[in-house]
Amino acid sequence: MAETAAAGGEGSTTAAHSWIGELLLRLLGAALQILATWAVVHALTPEEAGVYFRGFVIALGLSTLLRGKYEIYLAQHIIGRRAITTGIPNGVLLMQLARRMLLRSSLLCAVLLVVTADLDIQAPQLQTILQTYLPFVLAVPCVGLSSLLGEALRAANRTLGIVVAAYAVNLSMLLAVVLAPADASLALYSWAFLLGSLVSAGVAAALAWRAFPIERGESRLPIRREALQGVDSRELIGLARGLLLWGPLCVLAVWAPPIQMAQYAVAARTALIVDIFLPALNLTGCRETLTATQSVQAPRRLLLRQLAGALVYSSAFVVPLLVLAPVTLALYGTPYDSQLTVYVLLLGVQWANGVGRPAVRHAVVEWNARRIGVAVGSGAVAVVLICALGVTAYGALAAAAASLIGALIVNGRAIGMALSTASPSSSS
Repeated sequence: MAETAAAGGEGSTTAAHSWIGELLLRLLGAALQILATWAVVHALTPEEAGVYFRGFVIALGLSTLLRGKYEIYLAQHIIGRRAITTGIPNGVLLMQLARRMLLRSSLLCAVLLVVTADLDIQAPQLQTILQTYLPFVLAVPCVGLSSLLGEALRAANRTLGIVVAAYAVNLSMLLAVVLAPADASLALYSWAFLLGSLVSAGVAAALAWRAFPIERGESRLPIRREALQGVDSRELIGLARGLLLWGPLCVLAVWAPPIQMAQYAVAARTALIVDIFLPALNLTGCRETLTATQSVQAPRRLLLRQLAGALVYSSAFVVPLLVLAPVTLALYGTPYDSQLTVYVLLLGVQWANGVGRPAVRHAVVEWNARRIGVAVGSGAVAVVLICALGVTAYGALAAAAASLIGALIVNGRAIGMALSTASPSSSS
């Protein structure tokens, strides 16, 4: 009895130390995110910052469109624990899909480089802009790989890995600001982003290798035909998901002045600190999502409990940030502190995503392609239309409002689908 109690006490102490260590790592991630944003907007003029953050749209937006179908199929495999029924380990499938995604990204990157080289010759007046965006184009495969691996870790509820992998990009931004001479060109900051993306991809690969170990011989296994067909059948939904996430920003980047892009980027990057902490809070409150023996088809009572927990934790985290919003934006100074409404709307996006997370995971496992296609497709069309119609008059505000409406549409439909397909059994 004494030995059991001692073992239990030791386990509790270890768990407490692990929780504290994770909290510190997440706090460091949030601090780096805010500090890197602050450093860049103080080192660059608002117009330069807008041009710089347009490069983020190129790298992150393109990579999202290219990897969408792979992420969805992989998430189904991991969340639904299909490794048991298919005989394909998670790590093996992840490696196979990562290779294909990298090939796809590299081919597009090569095409864009040819186009860039041609424009450099045909339109010399665009040379400075092309030099600024070249590193972002080169970063597309790296960003795609790190994001794919990060989403695989998220599907396995290992969200800390995404935070740690993001250290590299934020640190590269900080180093560029610290080391750049006073007359440095904008391209230097772009190359720093590429360097950070390379390191981030390496870190994400190491974390994924640890989370999804495979045998040496398994790395050479060819992907199964049925897996390829399953991936390809999700192409349109993956593209719609990319438009849902990045459509408003693409419209803003093309049709709005650079300063509007910079203001939106500052608000968005600051609001993203919610995503650094909220998954961990939701998992702490809804521990059932971590149990490997949980039935894939969650009982309605369990699903309702998870949704209630997500609502409580999302609200408890976001509401204080709303209260502190004026103080937070004041850190960045003029003209970024004037975008309070944009920041509040983007916090609303994070709140909606946090509340709907259990339902989205349920919908991914159950996978009703028609209903999911309608939900994601309608959300994508709505956000692009709303932003396109309002961007000329309202700029960043139109993009933020469109993003919130899209998040509400998708998460609301996901909750409706999850509740309609959940088992009526009350056992957990």
